[in-house]
Amino acid sequence: MFRTDDNYNLYYDGTISGDQETAFQTLIAEHQLSPEFTELLKRHYNFRIKNSYDDHKKLLWIFYRVFGSFAITIFSAEEEHPHGCEYQSKVDYFVDENGNYEYEMKNSLFRYDNYEMSDECNERIEKGSAGFEKDCRVRGNMGEMQLEPFLKSLTAGLEE
Repeated sequence: MFRTDDNYNLYYDGTISGDQETAFQTLIAEHQLSPEFTELLKRHYNFRIKNSYDDHKKLLWIFYRVFGSFAITIFSAEEEHPHGCEYQSKVDYFVDENGNYEYEMKNSLFRYDNYEMSDECNERIEKGSAGFEKDCRVRGNMGEMQLEPFLKSLTAGLEE
C-alpha cells in the first residue's frame, strides 16, 4: 500500500452539529482511519495529511453517511519516491442529496525537471506504469450502500 502526502479541499454546504461530529469521529475510529481526519471538519481547504493511499475511499463513504451531499478534491503524491519523479493522483468526487455520486481519478508521473532521473524513474517511464491505480470514472448511487460494496464500485470503474 502506498503512503501518500494528501491535500483535501472539501465543499460542503451546512453546519456541523455536535452529534454529527461525534458520529464522524466514531466512524473514523471504527474504520481505522487517522483521527487527524476530524480536523477536516474545521479546515475545509488545504487540509494536509500523511496517509495510506486507499483511505480516502473510506472517508468518502463516512462523510456521506454523516453529512449527506458534498464535493471534494483530493491530491495525493507518493510520500517516498525515487530521485527525479513521483506518482501523483487527483480525485474529484461529488455526491448529491439522493446519494448519486461521481468519482473520477487521474494519475500521473510527475517529473522534476531540475533533477536527474533515477533508474527507477526511467523504468517507470519505460513501462508506463499507472502508479496508484488505473484512471477511472465511476457513477452510482450510495443510497443505502454499505462500505464494502461502495469500495468495490470505485475499483470497478471504467478505464479512461
